[in-house]
Amino acid sequence: MHVETELDEIHSERLLELQKRLNKPLSDIVSDILTSAIDARLAPPESEGEKVLRILDTHGLLGCMEGDGQLSVEYKKHLWGKP
Repeated sequence: MHVETELDEIHSERLLELQKRLNKPLSDIVSDILTSAIDARLAPPESEGEKVLRILDTHGLLGCMEGDGQLSVEYKKHLWGKP
């Protein structure tokens, strides 16, 4: 498919700067940008809970503590040794 477009000065400068930084052909860069934008629109939005789980998992904090699973109820006992 052939697509022709006209960019304003700001966007054209940013695109050319990205091309210089990545040292890739302009067509590859535009293709990557379009792919990312289309994929983002097709994927269902991430819920707040999913976002928290993803962040915890990414940083290795998910399941990093041992215990009986009652931390929300007995957190003082586990954190400070108090009943």
